[in-house]
Amino acid sequence: MRFISNPSSGKTGYHLANAAMELGARVIFITGKSAYIPAGAEVYNVTSASEMEKKFKEKFYEADIAIGAAAVGDFTPERKKGKIKRDGSGALTLELKPTADIMAWAGKNKAGRFLAGYAAQSGEGLEDARKKIKAKNLDMIVYNDISKKGLGFDSNDNEVTVMDKKGSVIYSGRESKEKLAGIIMGLVFEKAEKR
Repeated sequence: MRFISNPSSGKTGYHLANAAMELGARVIFITGKSAYIPAGAEVYNVTSASEMEKKFKEKFYEADIAIGAAAVGDFTPERKKGKIKRDGSGALTLELKPTADIMAWAGKNKAGRFLAGYAAQSGEGLEDARKKIKAKNLDMIVYNDISKKGLGFDSNDNEVTVMDKKGSVIYSGRESKEKLAGIIMGLVFEKAEKR
């Protein structure tokens, strides 16, 4: 069996969950395959973007705050029946279809919940992240440029810019993912309480 994925380790979500629990929150943790599972959280393992969407929608109404930190794929291959066979040409074309945008759905159904999203992008810049705040009805977004070597996917460190719902920068810095999680959760709780 073959699949298309990304090199996300799950460390960011893991550290965010731990930071939230340290602040006294009950945490519902929905994750793809990862070695990083926070003790004390209510954990749900999923194996696909569609399973993550289903579980997120199922648990969403139990939450006061929802954070979309998972690196859910934007596209998924169209399913084909049977085994893919080599035809001798050496070429294969995969047809991809868009996956559901889980945080956009959350933005349409937020009903007073605080929503924070992540924008792990490759050099598109802060303006694209600002557009996502409005398009997805987010209260906060955490932007990071995944094209920077030694940061982002599967590393212990990250460099992020956090923006509020108006698109104003409220934090920018490079730290360990664990330290950043504490900073980000502090900002989430502070902003959520002020609404």
